[in-house]
Amino acid sequence: MSYDKTKQEQLRKETAETNFHYQRFLLLRYLLAIFFFANLYWALASFLSGGYLALMISVLLLVVCGFAVSEHVKLYGDKSDQVELKLYFNRYYHLFQTMVNACLFLIAVTDLGFNQMFPFLIDSFQTRLFIIGIVLLGSGLSWICLRRIHRISQKKDKQYQYIKDYKRSIS
Repeated sequence: MSYDKTKQEQLRKETAETNFHYQRFLLLRYLLAIFFFANLYWALASFLSGGYLALMISVLLLVVCGFAVSEHVKLYGDKSDQVELKLYFNRYYHLFQTMVNACLFLIAVTDLGFNQMFPFLIDSFQTRLFIIGIVLLGSGLSWICLRRIHRISQKKDKQYQYIKDYKRSIS
């Protein structure tokens, strides 16, 4: 009976530590999912309305996002503190998303290419304001993710401190 309790306690500790490590990336995972579905919607709308330039860009964003998602899948169960290289595609994706958003912002405030990038929308002042708002929101969220990735790679995130405290408490 004592052996089972010891084994259960060890399993509980290992699971808790694994979950602490995985929770470091919680915000990144959820925002990545939001970006994935936003870009998927943009790709589908572009495809259905014949906007092939927008379709190519959105599909490229989806592909890079897929690589970033695969990094998160690999991170589950990884207890290593060296995550700089393990978030490579996440960093690349958010930089790429920010660059695309900057281009979309310029398109929304000028008359250059609006109908090619948003063929499914009516070109009006309200639509342009909506696009500007969405693009600024997306850029802000990508910036938050880039900042978070940097803090994680520098081991300055709160979850890393929780992991260190937890390891100290069970030792």
